[in-house]
Amino acid sequence: MPMPTDEQLATYYAAYSKDEKVDLTPRMGAHYPKLRKLYHQFSGDIDPRDFVEVPSEARILDYGCGRAGYLSYFHDRGITISGAEIAGYLVDACRTNGLDVHKVDDFSHIPFKDETFNVVYLMQVFEHLRDPNLFMKELVRILKGDGTLYLALPNADSIWRRVFGKNWVSGWFTPFHLFHYTRHTLAKLAEKHGFDIIESWSSTPEGWFRLNLKACLYSKDNELERHFTWPDSLPVRFLLMLLLRIVELPFRERDCLVMKLRKRR
Repeated sequence: MPMPTDEQLATYYAAYSKDEKVDLTPRMGAHYPKLRKLYHQFSGDIDPRDFVEVPSEARILDYGCGRAGYLSYFHDRGITISGAEIAGYLVDACRTNGLDVHKVDDFSHIPFKDETFNVVYLMQVFEHLRDPNLFMKELVRILKGDGTLYLALPNADSIWRRVFGKNWVSGWFTPFHLFHYTRHTLAKLAEKHGFDIIESWSSTPEGWFRLNLKACLYSKDNELERHFTWPDSLPVRFLLMLLLRIVELPFRERDCLVMKLRKRR
Protein backbone atom coordinates (compact mmCIF):
# COMPACT_ATOMS: atom_id res chain seq x y z
CA MET A 1 0.00 0.00 0.00
CA PRO A 2 1.54 3.37 -1.02
CA MET A 3 2.16 5.99 1.66
CA PRO A 4 -0.74 8.50 1.87
CA THR A 5 -0.01 12.08 0.86
CA ASP A 6 -0.48 15.01 3.24
CA GLU A 7 -3.70 15.88 1.42
CA GLN A 8 -5.07 12.34 1.76
CA LEU A 9 -4.21 12.23 5.46
CA ALA A 10 -5.91 15.57 6.02
CA THR A 11 -9.03 14.17 4.33
CA TYR A 12 -8.92 11.03 6.51
CA TYR A 13 -8.64 13.07 9.69
CA ALA A 14 -11.41 15.47 8.68
CA ALA A 15 -13.77 12.55 8.00
CA TYR A 16 -12.80 10.75 11.21
CA SER A 17 -13.34 13.80 13.44
CA LYS A 18 -16.44 15.07 11.65
CA ASP A 19 -18.67 14.83 14.75
CA GLU A 20 -16.17 16.21 17.28
CA LYS A 21 -17.04 19.40 19.11
CA VAL A 22 -14.66 21.77 20.86
CA ASP A 23 -15.66 22.22 24.51
CA LEU A 24 -13.00 23.78 26.72
CA THR A 25 -15.09 23.74 29.89
CA PRO A 26 -12.77 22.48 32.68
CA ARG A 27 -13.71 18.95 33.81
CA MET A 28 -13.38 17.50 37.29
CA GLY A 29 -9.85 16.29 36.52
CA ALA A 30 -8.73 19.89 36.00
CA HIS A 31 -9.95 20.87 39.46
CA TYR A 32 -8.67 17.80 41.35
CA PRO A 33 -5.27 16.85 39.87
CA LYS A 34 -4.37 14.37 42.63
CA LEU A 35 -7.65 12.53 42.19
CA ARG A 36 -7.20 12.57 38.41
CA LYS A 37 -3.72 11.08 38.64
CA LEU A 38 -4.91 8.38 41.04
CA TYR A 39 -7.76 7.48 38.70
CA HIS A 40 -5.40 7.28 35.73
CA GLN A 41 -3.15 4.89 37.63
CA PHE A 42 -6.21 2.64 37.89
CA SER A 43 -7.56 3.23 34.37
CA GLY A 44 -4.15 3.13 32.65
CA ASP A 45 -4.82 6.39 30.79
CA ILE A 46 -1.79 8.35 29.57
CA ASP A 47 -2.35 12.02 30.36
CA PRO A 48 0.43 14.63 29.95
CA ARG A 49 -1.03 16.66 32.82
CA ASP A 50 0.11 13.82 35.10
CA PHE A 51 3.77 13.67 34.09
CA VAL A 52 4.95 16.58 31.89
CA GLU A 53 7.38 18.63 33.94
CA VAL A 54 7.24 22.37 33.26
CA PRO A 55 10.32 24.39 34.27
CA SER A 56 9.83 27.95 35.50
CA GLU A 57 9.10 30.37 32.62
CA ALA A 58 9.18 27.54 30.10
CA ARG A 59 7.34 27.59 26.80
CA ILE A 60 5.54 24.37 25.76
CA LEU A 61 4.26 22.98 22.46
CA ASP A 62 1.35 20.56 22.26
CA TYR A 63 1.82 19.15 18.75
CA GLY A 64 -1.39 17.58 17.47
CA CYS A 65 -3.40 19.31 20.19
CA GLY A 66 -6.79 18.18 18.84
CA ARG A 67 -9.64 19.64 20.88
CA ALA A 68 -7.04 21.27 23.16
CA GLY A 69 -8.12 19.74 26.47
CA TYR A 70 -4.53 19.40 27.67
CA LEU A 71 -3.43 22.69 26.12
CA SER A 72 -6.22 24.67 27.80
CA TYR A 73 -5.38 23.05 31.16
CA PHE A 74 -1.79 24.29 31.04
CA HIS A 75 -2.88 27.65 29.61
CA ASP A 76 -5.36 28.20 32.45
CA ARG A 77 -2.50 27.72 34.92
CA GLY A 78 -0.51 30.56 33.45
CA ILE A 79 1.90 28.40 31.47
CA THR A 80 3.03 29.73 28.09
CA ILE A 81 1.84 27.03 25.71
CA SER A 82 1.16 26.82 21.98
CA GLY A 83 -0.49 24.16 19.88
CA ALA A 84 -0.22 22.79 16.36
CA GLU A 85 -3.10 21.03 14.62
CA ILE A 86 -4.01 19.87 11.11
CA ALA A 87 -7.80 20.30 11.36
CA GLY A 88 -8.68 23.86 10.42
CA TYR A 89 -11.96 24.02 12.34
CA LEU A 90 -10.13 22.98 15.54
CA VAL A 91 -7.50 25.69 14.99
CA ASP A 92 -10.25 28.30 14.52
CA ALA A 93 -12.14 27.14 17.61
CA CYS A 94 -9.01 27.23 19.75
CA ARG A 95 -8.07 30.71 18.56
CA THR A 96 -11.61 31.92 19.25
CA ASN A 97 -11.08 30.76 22.85
CA GLY A 98 -7.82 32.71 23.16
CA LEU A 99 -5.41 29.82 22.63
CA ASP A 100 -2.26 30.09 20.51
CA VAL A 101 -2.73 27.27 18.00
CA HIS A 102 -1.05 27.17 14.58
CA LYS A 103 -2.30 25.33 11.49
CA VAL A 104 -0.18 22.43 10.23
CA ASP A 105 -0.12 22.52 6.43
CA ASP A 106 2.97 20.39 5.87
CA PHE A 107 3.87 17.34 7.97
CA SER A 108 7.54 17.92 7.21
CA HIS A 109 7.51 21.35 8.86
CA ILE A 110 6.53 22.47 12.37
CA PRO A 111 5.16 26.05 12.03
CA PHE A 112 7.42 27.71 14.64
CA LYS A 113 10.86 29.33 14.67
CA ASP A 114 14.13 27.70 15.72
CA GLU A 115 14.71 27.02 19.43
CA THR A 116 11.29 28.28 20.49
CA PHE A 117 10.29 25.68 23.08
CA ASN A 118 11.64 24.22 26.33
CA VAL A 119 9.16 21.32 26.28
CA VAL A 120 7.33 19.57 23.44
CA TYR A 121 4.88 16.71 23.82
CA LEU A 122 3.12 14.54 21.23
CA MET A 123 0.28 12.36 22.53
CA GLN A 124 -0.65 9.64 20.03
CA VAL A 125 0.74 11.65 17.13
CA PHE A 126 4.18 10.33 16.17
CA GLU A 127 2.80 7.10 14.68
CA HIS A 128 0.80 9.22 12.19
CA LEU A 129 3.85 10.87 10.61
CA ARG A 130 5.01 9.91 7.11
CA ASP A 131 8.68 10.78 7.61
CA PRO A 132 9.79 10.24 11.24
CA ASN A 133 13.43 11.10 10.50
CA LEU A 134 12.55 14.44 8.96
CA PHE A 135 10.15 15.18 11.79
CA MET A 136 12.77 14.41 14.42
CA LYS A 137 15.01 17.00 12.75
CA GLU A 138 12.16 19.49 13.06
CA LEU A 139 11.79 18.68 16.75
CA VAL A 140 15.51 19.27 17.24
CA ARG A 141 15.18 22.58 15.40
CA ILE A 142 12.34 24.01 17.50
CA LEU A 143 13.60 22.77 20.88
CA LYS A 144 16.02 24.85 22.89
CA GLY A 145 19.27 23.34 24.10
CA ASP A 146 18.58 20.82 26.86
CA GLY A 147 14.87 20.90 25.92
CA THR A 148 12.59 18.00 26.79
CA LEU A 149 10.50 15.87 24.42
CA TYR A 150 7.68 13.53 25.48
CA LEU A 151 6.34 10.94 23.04
CA ALA A 152 3.33 8.70 23.72
CA LEU A 153 2.37 6.15 21.08
CA PRO A 154 1.25 2.53 20.57
CA ASN A 155 3.82 -0.03 21.63
CA ALA A 156 4.43 -2.69 18.96
CA ASP A 157 6.00 -4.92 21.64
CA SER A 158 2.84 -4.89 23.73
CA ILE A 159 1.61 -8.17 25.16
CA TRP A 160 -1.84 -7.26 23.84
CA ARG A 161 -0.62 -7.10 20.26
CA ARG A 162 0.19 -10.80 20.53
CA VAL A 163 -3.13 -11.56 22.25
CA PHE A 164 -5.44 -9.66 19.87
CA GLY A 165 -3.48 -10.14 16.61
CA LYS A 166 -5.34 -8.56 13.69
CA ASN A 167 -7.87 -7.10 16.15
CA TRP A 168 -5.23 -5.00 17.90
CA VAL A 169 -6.89 -1.94 16.39
CA SER A 170 -5.60 0.47 19.05
CA GLY A 171 -2.18 -0.18 17.52
CA TRP A 172 -2.84 -0.88 13.84
CA PHE A 173 -5.59 1.75 13.32
CA THR A 174 -5.31 1.76 9.51
CA PRO A 175 -4.98 4.08 7.60
CA PHE A 176 -3.99 6.58 10.30
CA HIS A 177 -1.05 4.79 11.94
CA LEU A 178 1.72 4.72 9.34
CA PHE A 179 4.56 3.26 11.44
CA HIS A 180 4.74 1.03 14.50
CA TYR A 181 7.42 1.46 17.15
CA THR A 182 8.97 -0.47 20.00
CA ARG A 183 10.96 0.90 22.90
CA HIS A 184 14.14 -0.21 21.09
CA THR A 185 13.37 1.25 17.65
CA LEU A 186 12.18 4.55 19.09
CA ALA A 187 15.30 4.79 21.25
CA LYS A 188 17.54 4.23 18.20
CA LEU A 189 15.68 6.93 16.26
CA ALA A 190 15.94 9.37 19.14
CA GLU A 191 19.65 8.75 19.70
CA LYS A 192 20.32 9.15 15.98
CA HIS A 193 18.91 12.68 16.13
CA GLY A 194 20.70 13.83 19.25
CA PHE A 195 18.32 12.97 22.08
CA ASP A 196 19.24 11.28 25.34
CA ILE A 197 16.70 8.90 26.85
CA ILE A 198 15.70 10.03 30.34
CA GLU A 199 13.06 7.40 31.06
CA SER A 200 10.38 5.24 29.45
CA TRP A 201 7.35 3.31 30.62
CA SER A 202 4.18 1.74 29.24
CA SER A 203 0.58 1.34 30.27
CA THR A 204 -2.62 -0.05 28.77
CA PRO A 205 -5.53 2.39 28.85
CA GLU A 206 -8.75 0.56 29.58
CA GLY A 207 -10.35 2.34 26.61
CA TRP A 208 -7.75 0.87 24.26
CA PHE A 209 -8.24 -2.63 25.62
CA ARG A 210 -12.02 -2.25 25.34
CA LEU A 211 -11.71 -1.13 21.71
CA ASN A 212 -9.65 -4.23 20.89
CA LEU A 213 -12.17 -6.42 22.70
CA LYS A 214 -15.02 -4.87 20.73
CA ALA A 215 -13.09 -5.49 17.50
CA CYS A 216 -13.05 -9.19 18.38
CA LEU A 217 -16.74 -9.25 19.29
CA TYR A 218 -18.03 -7.04 16.46
CA SER A 219 -15.61 -7.67 13.61
CA LYS A 220 -17.92 -6.22 10.93
CA ASP A 221 -18.49 -2.90 12.70
CA ASN A 222 -16.25 -0.22 11.17
CA GLU A 223 -17.29 2.49 13.65
CA LEU A 224 -16.67 0.76 16.96
CA GLU A 225 -15.68 3.94 18.76
CA ARG A 226 -19.03 5.57 17.98
CA HIS A 227 -21.32 2.68 18.95
CA PHE A 228 -22.30 1.88 22.55
CA THR A 229 -22.21 -1.85 23.35
CA TRP A 230 -22.25 -3.85 26.58
CA PRO A 231 -18.44 -3.57 27.12
CA ASP A 232 -18.99 0.21 27.30
CA SER A 233 -21.24 -0.01 30.35
CA LEU A 234 -19.75 1.47 33.52
CA PRO A 235 -19.65 -1.77 35.58
CA VAL A 236 -17.85 -3.62 32.79
CA ARG A 237 -15.36 -0.79 32.35
CA PHE A 238 -14.41 -0.80 36.03
CA LEU A 239 -14.10 -4.58 35.97
CA LEU A 240 -11.79 -4.35 32.94
CA MET A 241 -9.64 -1.75 34.72
CA LEU A 242 -9.22 -4.03 37.72
CA LEU A 243 -8.44 -7.10 35.62
CA LEU A 244 -5.95 -5.19 33.46
CA ARG A 245 -3.98 -3.90 36.43
CA ILE A 246 -3.72 -7.44 37.86
CA VAL A 247 -3.05 -9.34 34.62
CA GLU A 248 -0.40 -6.87 33.42
CA LEU A 249 1.73 -6.99 36.57
CA PRO A 250 4.27 -9.52 35.17
CA PHE A 251 4.61 -7.72 31.82
CA ARG A 252 6.82 -4.71 31.07
CA GLU A 253 5.53 -4.07 27.55
CA ARG A 254 1.98 -2.74 27.56
CA ASP A 255 -0.11 -0.98 24.92
CA CYS A 256 0.92 2.67 25.20
CA LEU A 257 4.61 3.52 25.30
CA VAL A 258 5.82 6.82 26.77
CA MET A 259 9.36 8.11 26.34
CA LYS A 260 10.91 11.17 27.92
CA LEU A 261 13.86 12.48 25.91
CA ARG A 262 16.27 15.38 26.28
CA LYS A 263 17.93 17.26 23.45
CA ARG A 264 21.71 17.29 23.71
CA ARG A 265 23.24 20.75 23.86
